[in-house]
Amino acid sequence: MTGIRTVFGRNRRLLAYILAGAFLMSIIFSPNFIRPLAGDVAGLFILYPFSELRNYIVDLQGVAEENRRLRNALTEVTTQLSAMAEARRENQRLREFLGFDPPENSRVVPVKIVSMGHQLYPVSALINKGSNDSIRIDQPVINRFGLAGKIKEVMPDFATVQLLTDPSNAVSGRAAESRQLGIVRFSPVRGMYFDNLPADADIAAGDLIITSGLGGIYPAGLTVAVVDSVYVERGEILKEVFLKPAVNLNEIDELYVLFKEPQ
Repeated sequence: MTGIRTVFGRNRRLLAYILAGAFLMSIIFSPNFIRPLAGDVAGLFILYPFSELRNYIVDLQGVAEENRRLRNALTEVTTQLSAMAEARRENQRLREFLGFDPPENSRVVPVKIVSMGHQLYPVSALINKGSNDSIRIDQPVINRFGLAGKIKEVMPDFATVQLLTDPSNAVSGRAAESRQLGIVRFSPVRGMYFDNLPADADIAAGDLIITSGLGGIYPAGLTVAVVDSVYVERGEILKEVFLKPAVNLNEIDELYVLFKEPQ
């Protein structure tokens, strides 16, 4: 008995083919009145699984199409939520800027940043207004935190802002409390620093540095930086004063051009 089971187990596929062939031969050579019944039986047992497989594939295609539609809808909703969040952030920035009082006889015009010019750090910004909007060379450029730079180049519809991190851009400044004068400069090695201060100058970490108004470009009183650290070597005639810029020029997202109103 075990031997018979072994033979059938090894030749199961061959036996299936033989039985299927015998069934088909019986249909072919059966009397006419039996053939329709045999055809129905064949359709039930042989073709039905393939029909179900086709229905399953159609259902899968429908599910895939529904998933695609849902993914598109989710993308649209995510985009709308991102736009709304950015609008709220911009609204908050504008509310904060309302607390800024422009210098006397001045007004501010908002501009958008088109692109940034980088070296190892940002040195310039291209803005979306130019001579057609009355933008002129050497106009101060600010944001809600303080001075960012000045207009360096003007085109009809665009202008280039020279940022404070451009080493060729120097600003006459003073300590807000002691009124000590100096020059705000930037160096790739030293960062932003307050130059030309005598060793006995009254200045300390935490002091606010503002524009002095000298030079005719920047009005007096614009926030520039905060003193970060002060060093003086014995026998030196000048102090080393390192500054932390008021405006993070790596993260600026809006700027304002300062216009001087005619008196």
